[in-house]
Amino acid sequence: MSNIVKFFVAAPSDATDALTHGPGASLRSIVFGNFDAEEALLNWEAHLTGSTFDDLLDRDIPEVFAEEEDGATVFLLSDGLLAELAGSPSSRIGETANWWAAKTAEDGFPIDAFVALRILEDLVRLIREERPSGESVYCWTA
Repeated sequence: MSNIVKFFVAAPSDATDALTHGPGASLRSIVFGNFDAEEALLNWEAHLTGSTFDDLLDRDIPEVFAEEEDGATVFLLSDGLLAELAGSPSSRIGETANWWAAKTAEDGFPIDAFVALRILEDLVRLIREERPSGESVYCWTA
């Protein structure tokens, strides 16, 4: 389980620089904690795109963009997940948050439905409003 999870918008060179200490104040980011970021990315993408968890793993999604041995990891959010989050109406984001909260509870690591909704709504806002053309969205975990 990740202690700190930061989603941020950056050019690839800035994403690599963020590995050691996380995204700096100059990057647009949102911060959360205490959930497994890699599993969340996989679950969200599987749920929103209709792909299977195993199919996503076979395609190396989410892509590990940079990592330290026994330390932080930077994941690149896939184009498919970005498109689904950016294009989904708030009702679909709410349904996904409720599904994710139930899934984490079933897996023994519950996330409150309100917190799940806040995470997804903030991520959608970051994708829609804070991402300039040519930049990607990353997830830093430590």
